[in-house]
Amino acid sequence: MGSVNINFAEVEGSFDAMPAALYPVVIEKVEVRESKSSDNNYFNWELTVSEGEHEGRKLWMITSLSPRALFRLKDTFEALGVLDDEMDLEWDDDVQITPSAGPLLLQPDVTGLPSIAVVTIDMYEGKERNRVDELRPIDEPGADPAAEKGGSAKPAPRSGAARNSGSRRALR
Repeated sequence: MGSVNINFAEVEGSFDAMPAALYPVVIEKVEVRESKSSDNNYFNWELTVSEGEHEGRKLWMITSLSPRALFRLKDTFEALGVLDDEMDLEWDDDVQITPSAGPLLLQPDVTGLPSIAVVTIDMYEGKERNRVDELRPIDEPGADPAAEKGGSAKPAPRSGAARNSGSRRALR
């Protein structure tokens, strides 16, 4: 029989939610997962805060592959600079897709790309947790990571004009 002795007096508790703010992040990985509530898979994005007071903290974001929700994936790919008119999204089909794990997104390869995460706070099972509402371009005006290092500033709202400025290509 195996055993382990753990001194919990030296173990820190779980992380408190970070303040709602804009955070510079790097994409660590994007995993394809099976939805428990629909027939459509989704991408589970793992992000790491890349600078400031919360540097090293992990954040997660979900983008559904449901046809009605593809606008969010399109906006994310556009913010990362990888959006094309028509895209083949590829992952390793030797890895089983389950609700808790799945293959990594291989194409487009977004691993290591920087971005700005719009982070808010919501309640889950009576506890505050962070939610990534969207990723924005790293060079978007008003999204200066240096100004957000402490994580205390509120996310800047995006007007419809700001969201629709510049060139946008259709995801087919």
